[in-house]
Amino acid sequence: MRPDTTRPDTARPDPAEPRPALAWAVERARATGAALKLVAVVDPKAHAPEDPDAHAIAPLEALAAPLRTTGLAVTVEVIDDRHVDRALPDAATDAALLVIGTDHVPGSRRERGHLSRHLVSHAHCSVAVVPDLDEAQRREGVVVGVDGSDVSHRALAFAADEAARLRETLTIVSTWMPVPVSLDVNMTYDPTPYGLQAPTEAFAQTAVDEARTRHPDLDVRTRVAEGDAAIAITDASTSARLTVVGTHGRGGLARLLLGSTSTAVLENATAVTVAVR
Repeated sequence: MRPDTTRPDTARPDPAEPRPALAWAVERARATGAALKLVAVVDPKAHAPEDPDAHAIAPLEALAAPLRTTGLAVTVEVIDDRHVDRALPDAATDAALLVIGTDHVPGSRRERGHLSRHLVSHAHCSVAVVPDLDEAQRREGVVVGVDGSDVSHRALAFAADEAARLRETLTIVSTWMPVPVSLDVNMTYDPTPYGLQAPTEAFAQTAVDEARTRHPDLDVRTRVAEGDAAIAITDASTSARLTVVGTHGRGGLARLLLGSTSTAVLENATAVTVAVR
């Protein structure tokens, strides 16, 4: 599959500590042939009126200059806007992927993943959330959660493509919840739930076939279990190189459409996590 070189990857480097998200975005842009746009969102009231963007553009150019010498196509953009959650999705309207770092600050009262979750809900494109990771920990494999929805198929396709590109094993996670069985018309229930392990395993195998249709030589494994999907995906991603989940559309219901599974995975991300639009 040829990379889409007409749509840039957009990265938002944190001026204080931009390295994890920026490094990930640079590596992927180089590997896929995509252009890279570095974006800084600044409060217009927080800088000198005579040269409102100078203090922000200089650090971006300092990051971009050495990358350009390696042949990478890099542009920079400074946006005057107090609202990062509004400005970044707009800046990435034509992007293939928006890359951001973690917004979790130890000791903060703000809910973990608040900004990243909002950006994922409102972005026009897929979003990669890059947490601070232990560089000494060996990471391998790509993990994707599937549930049979249309967006799940898109997540699976993205995960399969990335696993093939990275030459990693793809693990497909699918879960089921027990269904109580009605015994009579009075709606009394058998306390022993009806298990869905076998049909879920069969469904997971169709996902394996779908991934191998894209990449016949791809090493694909499944992980099927009873329980909460977010917990299963997070557990499978503890030492993963990449985790992929699906997310739905934008608009007034975007927060709800993101889905409880994607929300929980993003809030407890233990690996680079891509929410696929």
